[in-house]
Amino acid sequence: MKFYYAIFCAFSGLGLATSAVPASAEPASCVLEVEGQSYVDGQCSFELLSSGDGSFKIMGNSGDYFAYVYVEGEGAATAHWNEIAGVNRAHTPLGSLQRDGACWVSDTVRICATAAEQASSVSPHGSWDCEIMGFTLDDQIYKNSSAPAATVQSIEAFAEDAFGVTLDDGYRFTLLNVTADRLVWHSPASGDTFECRRE
Repeated sequence: MKFYYAIFCAFSGLGLATSAVPASAEPASCVLEVEGQSYVDGQCSFELLSSGDGSFKIMGNSGDYFAYVYVEGEGAATAHWNEIAGVNRAHTPLGSLQRDGACWVSDTVRICATAAEQASSVSPHGSWDCEIMGFTLDDQIYKNSSAPAATVQSIEAFAEDAFGVTLDDGYRFTLLNVTADRLVWHSPASGDTFECRRE
Protein backbone atom coordinates (compact mmCIF):
# COMPACT_ATOMS: atom_id res chain seq x y z
CA MET A 1 0.00 0.00 0.00
CA LYS A 2 1.32 3.38 -0.93
CA PHE A 3 2.46 5.61 1.91
CA TYR A 4 2.04 9.32 1.49
CA TYR A 5 4.24 11.78 3.30
CA ALA A 6 2.84 15.33 3.36
CA ILE A 7 4.92 18.44 3.21
CA PHE A 8 3.29 21.77 3.79
CA CYS A 9 1.02 23.26 6.41
CA ALA A 10 -0.43 26.71 6.76
CA PHE A 11 -0.27 27.95 10.32
CA SER A 12 -1.56 31.40 11.13
CA GLY A 13 -5.35 31.49 11.21
CA LEU A 14 -5.77 27.71 10.84
CA GLY A 15 -6.62 26.86 14.41
CA LEU A 16 -3.01 26.27 15.47
CA ALA A 17 -1.63 28.40 18.27
CA THR A 18 0.77 31.13 17.14
CA SER A 19 3.77 32.61 18.92
CA ALA A 20 6.83 34.53 17.79
CA VAL A 21 9.32 31.83 18.76
CA PRO A 22 8.17 28.20 19.14
CA ALA A 23 9.29 26.11 22.07
CA SER A 24 9.11 23.00 19.88
CA ALA A 25 7.40 21.54 16.86
CA GLU A 26 3.70 20.83 17.23
CA PRO A 27 1.73 17.93 15.71
CA ALA A 28 -0.65 18.77 12.87
CA SER A 29 -2.37 17.20 9.90
CA CYS A 30 -0.92 18.50 6.64
CA VAL A 31 -1.21 18.29 2.87
CA LEU A 32 1.44 19.11 0.28
CA GLU A 33 0.85 18.65 -3.41
CA VAL A 34 3.41 19.73 -6.02
CA GLU A 35 2.71 19.43 -9.74
CA GLY A 36 -0.21 17.10 -8.99
CA GLN A 37 1.88 14.74 -6.84
CA SER A 38 1.03 14.19 -3.17
CA TYR A 39 4.05 14.14 -0.86
CA VAL A 40 2.41 14.56 2.54
CA ASP A 41 -1.18 13.76 3.37
CA GLY A 42 -1.58 13.21 7.08
CA GLN A 43 0.36 13.72 10.28
CA CYS A 44 3.33 16.09 10.36
CA SER A 45 5.28 18.35 12.69
CA PHE A 46 4.80 22.10 12.50
CA GLU A 47 7.15 24.83 13.77
CA LEU A 48 6.83 28.59 13.60
CA LEU A 49 9.96 30.45 12.51
CA SER A 50 11.42 33.21 14.66
CA SER A 51 10.34 36.04 12.36
CA GLY A 52 6.97 36.36 14.12
CA ASP A 53 5.07 36.96 10.86
CA GLY A 54 3.47 33.52 10.63
CA SER A 55 6.29 31.94 8.59
CA PHE A 56 6.78 28.28 9.41
CA LYS A 57 8.53 24.98 8.78
CA ILE A 58 6.78 21.63 8.43
CA MET A 59 8.15 18.10 8.22
CA GLY A 60 6.37 14.83 7.49
CA ASN A 61 6.59 12.39 10.39
CA SER A 62 8.84 10.12 8.32
CA GLY A 63 11.41 12.91 8.04
CA ASP A 64 11.66 12.34 4.27
CA TYR A 65 10.35 15.74 3.28
CA PHE A 66 10.23 19.18 4.84
CA ALA A 67 9.53 22.71 3.69
CA TYR A 68 9.48 26.35 4.69
CA VAL A 69 6.73 28.87 4.02
CA TYR A 70 7.74 32.52 4.29
CA VAL A 71 4.76 34.82 4.81
CA GLU A 72 5.42 38.12 3.02
CA GLY A 73 2.20 40.02 3.55
CA GLU A 74 -1.57 39.79 3.73
CA GLY A 75 -2.43 36.47 2.08
CA ALA A 76 0.91 36.16 0.26
CA ALA A 77 3.92 33.88 0.81
CA THR A 78 6.81 32.12 -0.90
CA ALA A 79 7.97 28.58 -0.18
CA HIS A 80 10.92 26.20 -0.52
CA TRP A 81 11.18 22.44 0.05
CA ASN A 82 13.80 19.69 -0.07
CA GLU A 83 12.16 17.93 -3.08
CA ILE A 84 14.33 14.78 -2.75
CA ALA A 85 13.50 12.41 0.10
CA GLY A 86 16.08 12.60 2.89
CA VAL A 87 17.94 15.66 1.61
CA ASN A 88 18.55 17.97 4.57
CA ARG A 89 18.17 21.38 2.91
CA ALA A 90 15.15 23.12 1.40
CA HIS A 91 16.92 24.01 -1.84
CA THR A 92 14.01 23.99 -4.32
CA PRO A 93 11.76 27.07 -4.61
CA LEU A 94 8.00 26.60 -4.90
CA GLY A 95 7.33 30.18 -5.94
CA SER A 96 4.62 32.55 -4.79
CA LEU A 97 1.57 31.29 -2.92
CA GLN A 98 -1.78 32.87 -2.10
CA ARG A 99 -3.94 32.15 0.92
CA ASP A 100 -7.12 30.21 0.12
CA GLY A 101 -9.06 29.35 3.27
CA ALA A 102 -7.04 26.74 5.16
CA CYS A 103 -4.49 26.42 2.35
CA TRP A 104 -1.64 28.21 0.58
CA VAL A 105 -1.93 27.62 -3.17
CA SER A 106 -0.59 28.38 -6.62
CA ASP A 107 -1.21 26.79 -10.01
CA THR A 108 1.19 23.97 -9.10
CA VAL A 109 1.27 23.83 -5.27
CA ARG A 110 -1.32 23.17 -2.58
CA ILE A 111 -0.43 23.43 1.13
CA CYS A 112 -3.01 22.90 3.91
CA ALA A 113 -3.05 22.26 7.66
CA THR A 114 -5.34 21.56 10.57
CA ALA A 115 -4.57 21.17 14.26
CA ALA A 116 -3.78 17.60 15.28
CA GLU A 117 -6.78 17.31 17.58
CA GLN A 118 -9.04 18.13 14.62
CA ALA A 119 -7.45 15.60 12.30
CA SER A 120 -8.90 12.35 13.59
CA SER A 121 -11.24 11.15 16.28
CA VAL A 122 -9.84 7.60 16.33
CA SER A 123 -6.46 6.23 17.35
CA PRO A 124 -4.70 2.92 16.62
CA HIS A 125 -2.80 3.15 19.92
CA GLY A 126 -3.45 0.49 22.54
CA SER A 127 -3.66 -3.30 22.88
CA TRP A 128 -5.42 -5.34 20.19
CA ASP A 129 -6.54 -8.98 19.95
CA CYS A 130 -6.46 -10.35 16.39
CA GLU A 131 -7.18 -14.01 17.38
CA ILE A 132 -4.15 -15.46 15.56
CA MET A 133 -1.92 -12.80 17.04
CA GLY A 134 -2.15 -9.73 19.24
CA PHE A 135 -0.22 -6.49 19.36
CA THR A 136 0.27 -3.28 21.29
CA LEU A 137 1.18 0.04 19.71
CA ASP A 138 2.14 3.51 20.89
CA ASP A 139 4.23 6.31 19.36
CA GLN A 140 7.51 4.60 20.33
CA ILE A 141 7.01 0.80 20.49
CA TYR A 142 5.21 -1.89 18.49
CA LYS A 143 4.98 -5.31 20.19
CA ASN A 144 3.59 -8.26 18.24
CA SER A 145 2.76 -11.29 20.40
CA SER A 146 4.95 -13.51 18.20
CA ALA A 147 7.99 -11.22 17.85
CA PRO A 148 10.28 -9.00 19.95
CA ALA A 149 9.29 -5.39 20.56
CA ALA A 150 10.25 -3.01 17.73
CA THR A 151 10.84 0.73 17.66
CA VAL A 152 8.27 2.76 15.73
CA GLN A 153 9.76 5.12 13.14
CA SER A 154 6.46 6.77 12.16
CA ILE A 155 2.69 6.47 12.24
CA GLU A 156 1.08 8.27 9.31
CA ALA A 157 -2.66 8.96 8.99
CA PHE A 158 -3.63 8.67 5.32
CA ALA A 159 -7.38 8.75 6.00
CA GLU A 160 -9.53 9.55 9.02
CA ASP A 161 -9.68 5.84 9.92
CA ALA A 162 -6.52 4.46 8.30
CA PHE A 163 -2.87 4.59 9.39
CA GLY A 164 0.45 3.43 8.00
CA VAL A 165 3.06 2.25 10.51
CA THR A 166 6.77 2.10 9.66
CA LEU A 167 9.20 0.39 12.03
CA ASP A 168 12.89 1.27 12.41
CA ASP A 169 13.90 -1.82 10.40
CA GLY A 170 11.80 -0.58 7.45
CA TYR A 171 8.93 -3.03 7.93
CA ARG A 172 5.56 -1.47 7.14
CA PHE A 173 1.97 -2.41 7.87
CA THR A 174 -1.38 -0.65 7.75
CA LEU A 175 -4.23 -0.33 10.23
CA LEU A 176 -7.53 0.10 8.40
CA ASN A 177 -11.18 0.77 9.31
CA VAL A 178 -10.07 1.95 12.74
CA THR A 179 -12.87 2.59 15.23
CA ALA A 180 -12.87 2.97 19.00
CA ASP A 181 -12.88 -0.82 19.45
CA ARG A 182 -12.00 -2.48 16.12
CA LEU A 183 -9.49 -2.31 13.27
CA VAL A 184 -8.02 -4.35 10.41
CA TRP A 185 -4.26 -5.13 10.50
CA HIS A 186 -2.72 -5.66 7.05
CA SER A 187 0.84 -6.37 5.88
CA PRO A 188 1.54 -5.42 2.23
CA ALA A 189 4.74 -7.53 2.39
CA SER A 190 3.14 -10.83 3.47
CA GLY A 191 -0.44 -10.20 2.40
CA ASP A 192 -1.69 -11.17 5.89
CA THR A 193 -4.87 -9.45 7.03
CA PHE A 194 -6.39 -9.79 10.51
CA GLU A 195 -9.55 -8.36 12.02
CA CYS A 196 -8.75 -7.13 15.54
CA ARG A 197 -10.68 -5.90 18.55
CA ARG A 198 -9.42 -3.64 21.32
CA GLU A 199 -8.54 -5.47 24.54
